[in-house]
Amino acid sequence: MTVTNNNLLVRPATKADAGPLIAVLAEAFHEGPLADWLIPDPDERRTVYYRYFRDALYHGLQHGQVHTTSDQTAVAIWYPRLEP
Repeated sequence: MTVTNNNLLVRPATKADAGPLIAVLAEAFHEGPLADWLIPDPDERRTVYYRYFRDALYHGLQHGQVHTTSDQTAVAIWYPRLEP
């Protein structure tokens, strides 16, 4: 299914966006064969993923770039490419 919404604005995320964006990330990765194998119990997985993506988001805010949509339904964490 494809949904197009031309009214969404992509903008830099801030610490104030953290709660909803952590939830978006944790939910996006919650289901699937890898998730089931990695942490079989869904309740425990939800807790672990929330903590993991909380750390990932804050790390991105501090050391990279984090973008979100105006309605906070999408998030991207970007890091600069380090040259060898």
